[in-house]
Amino acid sequence: MMGPSTARFRTLIPLVVAVALGCTSTLDKAPGVGVAQQQEFSRARADRQIVRSGDLVVFVDSPEGALPEVERLIEQAGGLVEGSTATETSIWLRCRVPAAELDRVMDAVAALGSADRRSVSAADVTEQYVDLETRLRNDLALRERLQQLLARASDVEDVLAIEKELNRIQSEIETRQAQLDRLKSDVELSALSVTLQRERILGPLGYVGWGLWWALSKLFVIR
Repeated sequence: MMGPSTARFRTLIPLVVAVALGCTSTLDKAPGVGVAQQQEFSRARADRQIVRSGDLVVFVDSPEGALPEVERLIEQAGGLVEGSTATETSIWLRCRVPAAELDRVMDAVAALGSADRRSVSAADVTEQYVDLETRLRNDLALRERLQQLLARASDVEDVLAIEKELNRIQSEIETRQAQLDRLKSDVELSALSVTLQRERILGPLGYVGWGLWWALSKLFVIR
């Protein structure tokens, strides 16, 4: 037969979980949240979280010769080269640089040769960022409540039930913390793709062919 203490814990466990799961929607609506918390959420939404990335293709006399200078520019800006791929005529680099330095680094790399293609993209991840922060905060609060229940529990079945719920919440906390850390990293460090392409140098016949093409084109279009 289940005693009053056990019955009380059986009621408290799902109640604590239900309250925690309802925190996100309650905080978003904000009617029952204090003024200080409302201001905190307003500031979080106003501080936009932007993920920027760049792509740059530069023609250089020697990709191998320009590579050390590109690596120096990346490291000097506080970034890193995550990987590279080389062919006979080009070297491709996958880099990460501080978001505030992205444009300056791209300018410096482009100045090593002749920029053939340059693009920068941006994605606003503010809603995802705030949502992860809110859910993580709720999970941490739920874990604390469950730990308090566990400290007062004496029945073996109650202890096992609370520990099971604690393990589930701990797993969610670790997953959301990893997602938030990755998102922070993407905001702070922009992805940059750099391709160093060997400059094409025409031989004697190449110049003749180019001259013939130019002369023929003028037969059809003057300007």
